[in-house]
Amino acid sequence: MADNTRNGIRIPEDPGEAAALLAALQKKKKLAGLLGIAKKAGRVIAGTNLVTDAVRSGSPSKCPHAVFLASDVSGNTRKRITNCCTYYEIPLYDIPLTVAEVGDAIGKSGSTSAVGITDAGLADALVKLI
Repeated sequence: MADNTRNGIRIPEDPGEAAALLAALQKKKKLAGLLGIAKKAGRVIAGTNLVTDAVRSGSPSKCPHAVFLASDVSGNTRKRITNCCTYYEIPLYDIPLTVAEVGDAIGKSGSTSAVGITDAGLADALVKLI
């Protein structure tokens, strides 16, 4: 049986599995691109503390329309953001990007666990991709 790995990545033999993997990668790329666009537009609140502060503020200009959590956030961060968003009735979504990928997408040098989107249209576009 041939080795189906290239550069440490397993290459699926089944065409259906390969198509699903490609679709997932394209989805991640689109999500990262939309986060980058939102950042350039100045509509991103990045980081756990800043997101929770913005949600609690209740100010229409600062409060996010939706909050997005990276796929590999810690349990404490997930609980903190979930409780805050639930209490203030802000939609919360998990995205299939790691904290490092979210940080890269919005131009942060470190990792970013949570982002809030303050523009309704951009938030809706991200939700549709998920």
